[in-house]
Amino acid sequence: MMGATRGKVLGSALIIFCLWVLQSYREVLEFDRPQLLSGEIWRIWTGHLVHTNSSHFALNITAAIIIYFTFFLRIKSGELLLYSFIFAALISVTLLYIYPSLGWYNGLSGLLHALVAYFSVRLAGDGDKVFWAGLVIIWVKVLVEAIRSHLGYESLVGDMTVITEAHLIGACFGTVTALICMVYCQEKANLNVDK
Repeated sequence: MMGATRGKVLGSALIIFCLWVLQSYREVLEFDRPQLLSGEIWRIWTGHLVHTNSSHFALNITAAIIIYFTFFLRIKSGELLLYSFIFAALISVTLLYIYPSLGWYNGLSGLLHALVAYFSVRLAGDGDKVFWAGLVIIWVKVLVEAIRSHLGYESLVGDMTVITEAHLIGACFGTVTALICMVYCQEKANLNVDK
């Protein structure tokens, strides 16, 4: 158990270091609509790995660390990477097609919303009901952001505009995917019992 925890901590430190290095390549990696539409497909994923500035990076990494140690010590690293890959693509493609006026996006926040929603439902469904609180918190946050945006308030962190649409999209995909997986696993379990 101690070795697995140490491995996850070292893995987290390595990922944070790699993300920090990537910040030097923001122009080549961020979600940039014209570049994406001209064929730079990697931006669908890499846009989630770079940030507007150091404050944005620090805020997202702090949130990621808190979330990781709250939720993800129970999650296998491979599963976390798989869902990160899937949710990053889903969020980016949705931003690309549903929000045609959105020219750029960068940062982990949309992806973090998706992962918190997904793993909250997943872990609560596995019997640890306290994780329903994570789902409620993420949805209250997203709904407050959506209402404020609808009322004309711009979400800012310092001098940076927050793309709250990515938070909503992430929470939607995370929640729906988890619910579909729960239904599928339940049906599969029922089929195994019937045999």
